[in-house]
Amino acid sequence: MKISVLINNFNYGQFLRPCIDSVLSQNYPDVEVIVVDDGSTDDSREILTSYRELIRPVLKQNGGQASSFNAGFAVSNGDILFLLDADDAFLPTKLVSIAEIYARNDIDWCFDRVTTNENDTPPTEPRVTLYDKRDTLRKGGFPSLPVPTSGLSFRRNLLSQILPMSVATDVVLSDNYIKFAAAYLGRGAIVETPLTFQRIHASNRYTGTSRAKTLRPRIMIATGLELARRYDGLQALGKSLVAGGIAETTSLLKLRDEARNTVAGGPFGKNAVAEVALMAARKRLGKILRRGRS
Repeated sequence: MKISVLINNFNYGQFLRPCIDSVLSQNYPDVEVIVVDDGSTDDSREILTSYRELIRPVLKQNGGQASSFNAGFAVSNGDILFLLDADDAFLPTKLVSIAEIYARNDIDWCFDRVTTNENDTPPTEPRVTLYDKRDTLRKGGFPSLPVPTSGLSFRRNLLSQILPMSVATDVVLSDNYIKFAAAYLGRGAIVETPLTFQRIHASNRYTGTSRAKTLRPRIMIATGLELARRYDGLQALGKSLVAGGIAETTSLLKLRDEARNTVAGGPFGKNAVAEVALMAARKRLGKILRRGRS
């Protein structure tokens, strides 16, 4: 079973070597390391050149994280594919541990939780929870998948139904889109014991930044619209995500106008404006009531 690790990088040269080395040092015998550089202007490309034949670099103009996922997948050959942000790293034995989980279970994806402690030691026997929420998703329910990009892996057949994905230069469609689509398309597993190090730092593009609050509604709306457009069974979830994004930033008086601007002519049909506006109003009221009780 061949593994492909798709590293996406944009101006993370200061973290790039530890990231790549964390994959090259894994004790799994058949791994290809693909590093997609999304138009970096720092020393990232010089660092990639220094690895010679140990990695496969993909150099492209800046197009955003989703475009890097697409580019890496397009040149990959693995049966199992892992995503990894260039400022994060795999803990030792991660690839062997997750390959064994795929071999033992009839699953299409496997997500492992992350740690922010670089010195954590992976467990000898990871704690695994099998996960099948396809019916919940079809009914509009939200799956609980608190795992960032660097903790995601997929069988090739499943990821080929998700990628290529729509692109944007900013953080719009990101890991939530991939996770929700994967959970809808197949059964999976969550590794409860961390196998990945997530680095929190001043240059994070989203996690832990002030931008997260303003980007979150945009991500929710874009994710909901794209999931509903691409997968017939995710209309209900798509509406809920769009309504949630609208409710985050829109007053009760303007909810209907915002719903009309967002969903008119979109994937939800002719009655969607009123339905999404009502859902957004309920979410907004709930938020106001919770704030009043705190």
